Amino acid sequence: MTEPLHDVQPVTMSSQAFLILCRLYDGCYDELKQNEQLRELVESIGDMLLAGVETLEKQEIKPKTITFPLTVQQAFFVRRLVVELLAQAPAGNDDKTTRWLQECLTALSGGGASADAKADAH
Repeated sequence: MTEPLHDVQPVTMSSQAFLILCRLYDGCYDELKQNEQLRELVESIGDMLLAGVETLEKQEIKPKTITFPLTVQQAFFVRRLVVELLAQAPAGNDDKTTRWLQECLTALSGGGASADAKADAH
């Protein structure tokens, strides 16, 4: 059940936001994988994120941003996870992790790292 290549979209975010996203995903990977219907999707996302982390680790000079490919279905699934995590954050919380997760959400929604991730700061 692989998706056609034209359904792949590049997702760009800061390296720090990417690493936070990977930590979030790693934290719920085993639980998500238990759902038989989602197993293939969960594993494919995990493989993609792991490949990105390995690429970052090999580079002597760490890039400020990272771009990685996700299918529309993968991006939707990860976006839902980020939305759920942000919903659990305390109201008015403006710590760095929350801002990086907001950046992830913007990037996964098609905005990218250059988009204003602080749009709801008002």
